[in-house]
Amino acid sequence: MALQSAAAEGPAPSGASSGGMYHFLMILCGVAGAMLFAAMAVLVCVDVFMRNVGMGNISWGVEMTEYMLMVATFLAAPWLLYLNDHIRVDIIVRGVSAPAARLLELITDAFGFIVCAVLAWQSVVVAQDAAAQGGMVFKVLIFPEWWLNVPMAFSCTLLAIEFARRFQRGLRVPEGN
Repeated sequence: MALQSAAAEGPAPSGASSGGMYHFLMILCGVAGAMLFAAMAVLVCVDVFMRNVGMGNISWGVEMTEYMLMVATFLAAPWLLYLNDHIRVDIIVRGVSAPAARLLELITDAFGFIVCAVLAWQSVVVAQDAAAQGGMVFKVLIFPEWWLNVPMAFSCTLLAIEFARRFQRGLRVPEGN
């Protein structure tokens, strides 16, 4: 439902004006995450059905589901933050004055930016290191190890950008609000 309303509403519901490409990228993240969750559900159901009717199993199913869960989670995170639909504990913010709440929002946005920027940078460093060493993942599926870092680097970069946008938006809000 949030995906449909986001597509219909245009840029971030919080009133921020953003470029059409950025909005499209956020919607694409949400759609891709949702599609991966749907594909996981289908894969698990097919695998269980095959086992129950004696047709064996999908040997790579469990491993693929693990990777899909990771990628879907990382893809959905920036989209949820963009829509302000992320999990948020705001019991303190609700109990303070508007100027104090605004300051807390700015602090959390700045902290979120710093954490996500560091994680994005570290993900890229680890991926480059794994690629340079030629690290491979050897399970049922075999692939370069650095591939596992790409979703985190991508997601944390987008999260850092979104936290920066939220911080900038918070600075523009008049002091009385």
